[in-house]
Amino acid sequence: MAIAHYQSEFERLGSLLPWQGSPQWQEWRQSGWARFAAQGFPTTRHEEWKYTSLAALEKLALSCAPVAAEAPALTWDSLQARAVLPQARYRAVFVDGHFAPQLSRLDGLPAGIAVRPLSTLSAQDSIGLQAALEAVRTRTPFAALNAAFMAEGAWITAAAEASLDDPLLILYVTTRGGQAQHVVNAYDLERGGRVAVAEQYLGLSDEPYFVNQVTGVQLAPGAQLHHVKLQQEGERAYHIGALQASQQGGSRFESHSFALSGAFGRNDMETALLEPGAAVVMNGLYRVAGREFQDFHTCIRHESPDCTSDEYFKGVLDGSGRAVFNGKIVVAQDAQHTASRQSNHNLLLSDQAEVDTKPQLEIFADDVKCSHGATVGQLDEDQWFYLRSRGLEPDHARTLLIDAFSLDVLSSIGHAGLRAAMDHLMRGQGHV
Repeated sequence: MAIAHYQSEFERLGSLLPWQGSPQWQEWRQSGWARFAAQGFPTTRHEEWKYTSLAALEKLALSCAPVAAEAPALTWDSLQARAVLPQARYRAVFVDGHFAPQLSRLDGLPAGIAVRPLSTLSAQDSIGLQAALEAVRTRTPFAALNAAFMAEGAWITAAAEASLDDPLLILYVTTRGGQAQHVVNAYDLERGGRVAVAEQYLGLSDEPYFVNQVTGVQLAPGAQLHHVKLQQEGERAYHIGALQASQQGGSRFESHSFALSGAFGRNDMETALLEPGAAVVMNGLYRVAGREFQDFHTCIRHESPDCTSDEYFKGVLDGSGRAVFNGKIVVAQDAQHTASRQSNHNLLLSDQAEVDTKPQLEIFADDVKCSHGATVGQLDEDQWFYLRSRGLEPDHARTLLIDAFSLDVLSSIGHAGLRAAMDHLMRGQGHV
């Protein structure tokens, strides 16, 4: 049923998708569709999806049309209070899957830095985008579906030694239900390039919709990418993301993911440390309440000696919320002197909340320092009693303990501006 619907959409929208005159893009889309059609929707019989049911998403007949029926009546003033970077000097805003130039501000970027919405690219200029997305488009069935339908997103490039220290805001806003958005983000940093960016997904609709996004990252020697992804989707929204990064010698990739709302979330994230001196920080926080669900599958591949990785995920679960964390560290045979740490800690606020956690190490080298672990627990009654004995109201004491558990994830954000922005947003929202 679901395959037939998306096939009908693919055939119906052929002339509406970008760059139809380009043989390279036609082949790209056709191969993406063929891969998705062959694999179909994953089921719980697939090992990587054994705790994650897509049955509800399969039943939705969502439109993949890339052309908006009408322009939403949004202004930056109406969005600013919700933006994680309300004072961002640079921003690219997309509404219902379409670039909104009237809400964006991309003038005066530093020399060597380019931020290009896909809809502003010609077919010829867009061909280079394929290199940044080549690896990620085969990451999951939904990445293949994205390759078939992709119509909008942001391509960020940094020339050698170019720097964007004022964080860029990439804001995706959904104002209405019934649609499936297939968006891409690509980061291509040359030698010594530095970029800080926050990707924010903001749902303003209470109706079901689907955001299917992919992110491709290429870091040349010495490049640095500080990356925050923030999911604040609508209460009936589905968000599925795939990220694939490749890192050359001395590069640093910081990826911080925050899944704070939405009916269903799934993120598949992988980075490969290809040359000595590469480093990755891959951290995150997921919060679920009611009947919400969040799933993080991560993989860090140490392919070269003398590389480091730190992975730190936390979850706060209330109501009948469910979460999955499956993290894998793979150390190749030649990757001597690897230093890697991985941990996942979960706080259950309800007897009905549930988390399935599986940290993994696959080590094929001898001289390494690697550790991993996971915990699942409840609020410490002794700490709660101590705060109550000091005159705090029960709800206030509970809030302080939850914040103390979750907000320390922010300390690992290396970019001061992004760290301050997330701290302000998280404290403003309060706990689950």
